[in-house]
Formats: sequence, structure tokens, C-alpha cells
Amino acid sequence: MFSPVRTLMPNDVSSAMELSIAANWNQTPEDWHRIMHLSAEGCRCIEDDGKIVATATLLPYGTRLAWIGMVLTRPEYRRRGLARLLLEDVIAIAERRGIHTLKLDATEEGRPLYEHLGFVVEKIVERWGRDGKELNSAKADVDHDAVARPDRSSSNISDGLFGLDTEAFGVSRKGLLELLSHSGSRNVTSRSYIFSRPGRTARYLGPCIANSDTEARQLIAAHLEDPANRREEQEDSVPHGWYWDLLSANAEAVRCAESFGFTRRRVLWRMRRGQMMENNDAMVYAIAGFELG
Repeated sequence: MFSPVRTLMPNDVSSAMELSIAANWNQTPEDWHRIMHLSAEGCRCIEDDGKIVATATLLPYGTRLAWIGMVLTRPEYRRRGLARLLLEDVIAIAERRGIHTLKLDATEEGRPLYEHLGFVVEKIVERWGRDGKELNSAKADVDHDAVARPDRSSSNISDGLFGLDTEAFGVSRKGLLELLSHSGSRNVTSRSYIFSRPGRTARYLGPCIANSDTEARQLIAAHLEDPANRREEQEDSVPHGWYWDLLSANAEAVRCAESFGFTRRRVLWRMRRGQMMENNDAMVYAIAGFELG
């Protein structure tokens, strides 16, 4: 018998991972724990017979915006209304907190449910990938003498970069960026940054924010060619490759992905419920993740 909707707890992560693996998603246990750290009460689930059978997460960025993600149901439990029940639950949490806008990245399969709940399409989000076998053959036309050198002198991100990210994304996500800075590797300049982190099936590139196309391209080149990252993607002699999620409206981000040997793998819909927000997509060269924004 299904449990009432309840909060997902740290000891539920191994069971929740079974859902994301069944969906062939790239998230790791650390990704689940990160969201729980940032929004413990916003991570919700339904249980049956001692196992997690459906999940949804709500990650608030203050009261202006919250991001819905990790909407998952075990295959054998689908089409029983569990996803709708969880979405109604996290929407209610957001309303109680006075959050003005909800956003999410929807698959084509999930889009009708989100539209029924009042979400509208804003833009297209695409997943691009580069397989391990393509690593050596993909070389972009980049002047490596001009590539911005990464700033690794401090574990801290400057206030200026936090401000740049807020301009690009629309709200501050300082807490998320501070956690991500300890989850993988990063390259930072005074006007741009790029992060990447391990994934279950591929290394994840993003987020990446930059003030110019040239700086973004140079920063991404430095990151992809970083020996530390290349060792990780080929550890155990198995080349795992990369995932890179971007906004298709940023034509330079698309051209950059193509030049580095990435190909389009999936198309999703960025959807909104509530107030429109101002941000600058031209500065967004890689998002933080479908579950993060």
C-alpha cells in the first residue's frame, strides 16, 4: 500500500537511485544528497512496501524562483497518478512559501502533465554528448596560447562572479554554486566560470557563465583539455565521455558544442508556472542540470 507523500531522507537515496538508474539518468548519489542539503523539506517521495516508488524535488532560490526536478516513477508504478500527486504536493509547498515562479525542464512525455498543472513552455533545452571514443578525434579550432588560464588559487568564488551568475540566471544561486565548487573541478576567470562534476554514465559539463563568446570558448577549451578531467573521464581504461546541457537559443553555445565534437542527444522543454522573470540567456553556455536550472 502506498505511503502518504513524505519527505525523502538520506537513507532513502539508495532506493531513489534505483529510479534514476531505471530512467537511464546521469545523477549520482551525491546529486541526490546535494538537493537534500539545499532543500531538505522540498525533496518528496512516495513509498510502497519499503521502497521508494516515486519522487519529486523542489529547490527554492529565495522566494522569486524554485526549480522542480527529479520527477521519477518506477516503471512498474507508472500511470497511477503518482507523479501528479507529487507535483501537486511540491506546488503547494511553493505556494505556502510565497514563491512567485516555478520552473522545470520537461521531457516530451512529461510535458502534457505539466501543461495541465499550469506550466507553459518558455524555451528549448538540449542535451549534447561526446562519447569517450570521440575524445582524441575532437579538436576545436582554438588558439591555445590565448586560452584563459584557470584561477585555482582559492576555493572561493568572487562576489563579482556571483553577481554575474545572478544576471545570467535571474536570481542568486550562491548556495548551489558553493556546493558545486567542491563536487568536481572548475575553471574561473574574473568574468566567467565553468564547472564539471562526475556523473553516473558521463562527466557533466556545467554550469558555465561568460560575458563573451570568445571567453566562453576559451574557458571551455581549457576545461575539456585539463589533464585532471581527461584522466577522470578515462579512469579504469573506460572512456565515459561528457554531457553538456545548453539553451538552443544561444547559437554560440551550440556552435561551440559542435566544434568540440559534441552531438545533440535529447531535446527538453523549459517550462514556467507563475511570473515571468528577467535573465540573460546569452550568458548561459551550459546549465547546471535539469534538476537545478
